[in-house]
Amino acid sequence: MKEEFNNSAADRIEGLFARLRKVPEGEAVVIFLEKNGVKIDLQEDPVDWAASTATITNVIDGHYSYINPKIILKAGLSDDNLLQAMIHETEHLNQHLSGVGNPDRILSQEEYILFYRAAEADAQAVCTDISWRLKQSGDAGPWNEARNVGFANVCDAFERMALADPASLEDGRARRVAFDAWFDEPERLAGYNKATVENMIPFLARGREIFSRHNMSEAPLDNDWVDKMDALANQPYLKLMGYDSLLRNDKYRKDLDTRPIGAAPKPPNEGNENAISVKGVKPPQAA
Repeated sequence: MKEEFNNSAADRIEGLFARLRKVPEGEAVVIFLEKNGVKIDLQEDPVDWAASTATITNVIDGHYSYINPKIILKAGLSDDNLLQAMIHETEHLNQHLSGVGNPDRILSQEEYILFYRAAEADAQAVCTDISWRLKQSGDAGPWNEARNVGFANVCDAFERMALADPASLEDGRARRVAFDAWFDEPERLAGYNKATVENMIPFLARGREIFSRHNMSEAPLDNDWVDKMDALANQPYLKLMGYDSLLRNDKYRKDLDTRPIGAAPKPPNEGNENAISVKGVKPPQAA
């Protein structure tokens, strides 16, 4: 499909929605965004990532609440890149609004790394699944862009399964191999470890006192949380293919201490008190 850049943000977004609606799984993304009043905000120079979610977060009696959810995308991205990023970030909002996007307990650094990895792998598995279906309908742009931005191995694993056994597209196995492939790139794991420690852990430290006042206690993640995340899928997939414990299996726990090689970049929010504090969440409000 030939790349097109529309004249206005509204036109571009409507064009992306029209492309998503060509497959049922993509239409479900549009319905979710419209039902939850999610704003798609194209910014020339986003303060954080080229693609991120933003929510105003509060903690009341151990539960998070979200107001005015937003997906922020870099306007300079191509339409194909915007579309695959939108799918990924929509799954993060689905996680948040369904109660699994933030932990319902105070986690250790290691547990938070596991939490963050699983949420990212799930969002990319969903993006891979829907992008494949768009590709099969004749719109290969989002699929190609997902490969170009660092997820080629995830796409390859999904494609091998889908072609070898088309039934895997419907029973969740293709999505599961995409999820697993997310953990197979050491540099990816190192980068997310670093992002967690530099951004998420300080967020939790600032919120720890607030959390404790709202009946949040320190506890490790358990399989109930995995079950809840799995339930978000139109076809649950995380318990397939030799699943024992997503959080305790060595495949998902490997390289927890690794960090990217080279000089550490400046944290994205340093010196900006009004910036979104972490990808997806603003600091919890004292209540």
